Amino acid sequence: MTPIAASVGSLYTEGWSLVISPTTLLLILAGVLVGMIVGAIPGLTANMSVAVLVPLTFTMSPTEAIAVLTGIWLGSMYGGTLPAVLINMPGTPADLMSTIDGYPMSRRGEGGRAIGIGVLSSFLGGTFSVLVLGTAGPTLAAFARNFGSAEYFAVAVLGLSVIAFVSGSSMSKGIISALIGLLLGTIGRDALTGQTRLTFGQDELFGGLDFIAVVVGIFGLAEVMEQVYARRHRVKERPQEIAGVWAAVKDVRPLKWVIARSSVIGTVVGAIPGAGATIASVISYGTQKQVSKQPEKMGTGAPEGLSASDSANNAASGGALLTMLSLGIPGDSLTAILLGALIVQGVEPGPLLFENDTQLVSSIFICLLIANVCLLLIGMFGARYFAKVLDVPRTLMYPLITVACISGAFALNGSTFDVWVMLLSAVLGFLFARADIPKAPLVLALILGPILETNLRRLLSLHDGDVTASAGTLVTSPVGLPVLLLTAALFALPMIRALRHRNPARRVGEQHPADVGPRRK
Repeated sequence: MTPIAASVGSLYTEGWSLVISPTTLLLILAGVLVGMIVGAIPGLTANMSVAVLVPLTFTMSPTEAIAVLTGIWLGSMYGGTLPAVLINMPGTPADLMSTIDGYPMSRRGEGGRAIGIGVLSSFLGGTFSVLVLGTAGPTLAAFARNFGSAEYFAVAVLGLSVIAFVSGSSMSKGIISALIGLLLGTIGRDALTGQTRLTFGQDELFGGLDFIAVVVGIFGLAEVMEQVYARRHRVKERPQEIAGVWAAVKDVRPLKWVIARSSVIGTVVGAIPGAGATIASVISYGTQKQVSKQPEKMGTGAPEGLSASDSANNAASGGALLTMLSLGIPGDSLTAILLGALIVQGVEPGPLLFENDTQLVSSIFICLLIANVCLLLIGMFGARYFAKVLDVPRTLMYPLITVACISGAFALNGSTFDVWVMLLSAVLGFLFARADIPKAPLVLALILGPILETNLRRLLSLHDGDVTASAGTLVTSPVGLPVLLLTAALFALPMIRALRHRNPARRVGEQHPADVGPRRK
């Protein structure tokens, strides 16, 4: 009997006896609450909180341990949406894309509506990934196990192609921003040779720039600097419409295909070891902008953009857990921590886990489902109170945000160097705002640049530097070629759409602008 056949019929029934206890249910609820608080504080990540709390789970049962740790994980994924929507500061890296449409919605006075859409999308995306985890887990994880340098390179190229869709009205400025991000991504030790690059003798730079410090500075503190420079702190913020949070249910109904597509993307990308929720949300957002009927509205406060990002990053959590449980391979850094916690409990994740301990695997899935329900209830009932953050006077809010940025950057590694990185990133973000250069391409390039470079060089080294042979491996890859074709399609769709807008006017007999005016003799 295969692991799938052994698990599908009982994964959602056998573990109830382990989960339905006051202690386990309280641990799930507490984990979600702690995760939401951690995710809402820029600089404090789920990795940090889970790593700190792992020793406290050594005296718990495996079910109780996974209950509290996964609760923190899911809670932080949604908690990061709150500052992203309300103050344009992603609480976690995976919520970077949520700022693009979430913050403009709150500036229009729709903070409560944006939070409602975000929590519903997170709930649906997370629930979808859990269902996939229980039915097609080992099969999808085995597919992801085949990923090599060629496949990772193709995925990184696909992620970088999203830069074309978050560059605003000026592609050239978006490219400038991305090039700066790629340059910053080269700082530190070379992953293949160990040589240091652009460290200028600073030992703190050997590991590269801390991504969280850069994000907190360029999105958080830079926004404060921009608001103060423009004297907007003297302008009263538009009141948030927080009464109709549950009305977001109506907003989500037309987005059902957006959530379905983004959930699939998030689950598949999350199952790829090393990819993670950030790349999943980037790819999902770029895909949505290409298939959208009104792509010009994305980036100006479009609910579909916020929904695509939040559903994908929460779905990625189930995908990453899928790889960890069925193969024993962590899908990202956080599942690596969870893997260690399970091993300490005497649990050995892998294909045999689905056959030998179905009850434990079932309890994990049930814990995830309950955690998603807790996330939905807390997020929806608490949304009106979260949105009231913007009712705080700006003269008080901006100093609080500044303190949060500095303390969050210091908390990353307990180093003042990260604070300086955050401050310099804030200055760079302020200059970008003054020059109307988009910030998102820089951050995306900073994330994906090292992945792209490392896997390209590894692919070339496998063929002794032969570019033709490396390209042949990439093209013949059953994963690499489709991903590259998808990337080409994403670039081609805008041109196809532009041609469609031109040709119908000709066919129906309308005058083309070039035909208007006096004819030459």
